[in-house]
Amino acid sequence: MKSRMASPRIVVGLVTFAVWAVAAGSALYWAMYAAGAQSRGVPPAAGTARSVVVDRQVVARALGATAPVGGATAAAPDVVSRLALRGVVTHDGRGAALIAVSGKPAKPFVLGAEVDSGWTLTSVSPRTAVLSNSGREASLHMPLPAASSPPANAATPASPAALPLIPTSPATSG
Repeated sequence: MKSRMASPRIVVGLVTFAVWAVAAGSALYWAMYAAGAQSRGVPPAAGTARSVVVDRQVVARALGATAPVGGATAAAPDVVSRLALRGVVTHDGRGAALIAVSGKPAKPFVLGAEVDSGWTLTSVSPRTAVLSNSGREASLHMPLPAASSPPANAATPASPAALPLIPTSPATSG
């Protein structure tokens, strides 16, 4: 009997076809992977996170709360009406606030200091200072800066064209 073996040409052709099919499949896989990675987006770098300051009162009102958040009672508006936040300094969880009490000149208060009749400064953020008194909480906010415009009674500088001309006589030589 004669044994049947595949011709060497057919074996080489099938191996070549298998190698090219694997190469084409790999190229297609990596192309689809790269396209999918671009559509998903790249996460931000680790050092680019920004801190977000959230006003709990505003969020609570937006969600339908009628009572103040944080256990604040009717005494909080009274203290807020007597105090005015003039400036804030913050760094690494520490800070101080410049607060005017009852229209007097503003004084600096560090965190934990008593500001007015039992109200202590508990936290500060770039434009806000939070005071607390026996579980009640009140927030003082910095006023927005006014648009810079010259006061109404300020003298406006004269332009060179508006200056009076002083006649001079030619010098005589003698």
